[in-house]
Amino acid sequence: MPPNLAALSALQRRVWDGSLPLEIRLAPADCRSYADSEPYLIQYPRLSYLAFLLPRLHAFFAPKLINPDTPANEAWFEFENVPLKWHYPAGLLYDLHSGAEPVDLGRRVHVEASQASVDVAGVAGISVEPPLPWKLVVHYSEFPSEQLYQLDLEGRAMRDSFVNAVKEADFIRNGSARTVMGMSKEDSDSLWTSVESRMSEGPGDVLRSRGQS
Repeated sequence: MPPNLAALSALQRRVWDGSLPLEIRLAPADCRSYADSEPYLIQYPRLSYLAFLLPRLHAFFAPKLINPDTPANEAWFEFENVPLKWHYPAGLLYDLHSGAEPVDLGRRVHVEASQASVDVAGVAGISVEPPLPWKLVVHYSEFPSEQLYQLDLEGRAMRDSFVNAVKEADFIRNGSARTVMGMSKEDSDSLWTSVESRMSEGPGDVLRSRGQS
């Protein structure tokens, strides 16, 4: 593999493997107890979608739900009172809403002076602690229909949104969406499954293995 393709492949793999810790709590309005319920903690792929968590969250919070019969697909997420769009990947939502800079905020920058390390962040008087885990709230009532589209039970809306996003990305990259439009149903299913199930084979691998990258 040529060096530039190898570097691109390594970069794609790093992007695909990226994750962030989430702390998800049940909205007080949906909780049957006065005390807060235990949070749901997970290290979640940045390129996955929060909507994939809904079945697990419903099962986790069901004992605390005022109305446990509410379907999982009727839930919605918010961060600091802002409803989160379900068709954006979790990592993108974090970057847009958390206030984190687009760098590794967990890394401290040190300089050596007279055999001593000086914490530059400390000298500047600022904190570089990242806002992690990302603290979200899941709701099962009062759906913000003016801001979000509700998910269907079968997950068709999620898949359609993802496919449209891939077509747009293909058009931006190649000037047309022929690569994606020309995929067979088997390839299209494999692409979606790799995102939905987080298999070791990522979307780029699916496309490359079919000679479509």
